[in-house]
Amino acid sequence: MDRKSKLLQRKSDILVYLFYMITIAFFLFPILCIISISLKTPAEIFGNPSLIPKSPTLENYAFVWNRTKMPTYIKNSLILVLYTVVGTLTVSSLSAYGLSRFNFKNKSLVVISILMFQMISDVVICIPLFRFLSNVGLLNQYWVLGLVYVATQTPFATYLLKGVFDSIPKAMDESASIDGANRFTILTRIILPCSKSGVSSTIIFLSINAWSSFLLPFILLSQDKMRPVSVGILTVQGMFMDITIQNLAAASVLGLLPAILIVIFLQKFIISAMMSGAVKG
Repeated sequence: MDRKSKLLQRKSDILVYLFYMITIAFFLFPILCIISISLKTPAEIFGNPSLIPKSPTLENYAFVWNRTKMPTYIKNSLILVLYTVVGTLTVSSLSAYGLSRFNFKNKSLVVISILMFQMISDVVICIPLFRFLSNVGLLNQYWVLGLVYVATQTPFATYLLKGVFDSIPKAMDESASIDGANRFTILTRIILPCSKSGVSSTIIFLSINAWSSFLLPFILLSQDKMRPVSVGILTVQGMFMDITIQNLAAASVLGLLPAILIVIFLQKFIISAMMSGAVKG
């Protein structure tokens, strides 16, 4: 590569990294603003527009944690995330394995149909779901909302896992079959362990979607003690008559923190799996 080509490549890399930095700043700045507000008093919020608080305080976090139901909301969200991840992975791994390993008529049409179901918005199904569950007396049930989450997340998880399973050679299935393993054993003992990075990515998407879902729990859960954090934050805003912007910011940070920890924790497994595959290769 001559000097001119190296210079053009360097300029291209600079532009790419600049674009990355701008994108990160675009998404990170609102989060920094919320964190800044959560560390300020009401007087400083309106008197100090700077992003850095002059006298940072944790009183807002203590107030939200001790005087509101934020711990209960976070616990409820964790329960719903657990239901969603376990149920969706169970269903989608089986369906993705079938789509990946079996050939049948109109297979591509089935895959496209799965993606079409994923395009259906929660806004479309929430009112019919509410009327149906209200008529059969199944409102305010975690397991019902968990099933709804599984139904709405399975198409995307199936499509994602199918692509991961397609990358695993079918010769591994054939070798296991010769040794007497059935299809379920092949899936659980061979395919899934070889798909750690893909499964981890799927868990991240499922966890974030379940954690941030607002409309379905808002419609299907009317009891305040059962609401997840995405809905419960609204009560923090409306339960006091004085200025609550700092409390709302603190509640938002507390609600965002577990989701960030989930991503950070599972990313370690993704990187580890990718590096392990690279070393083996």
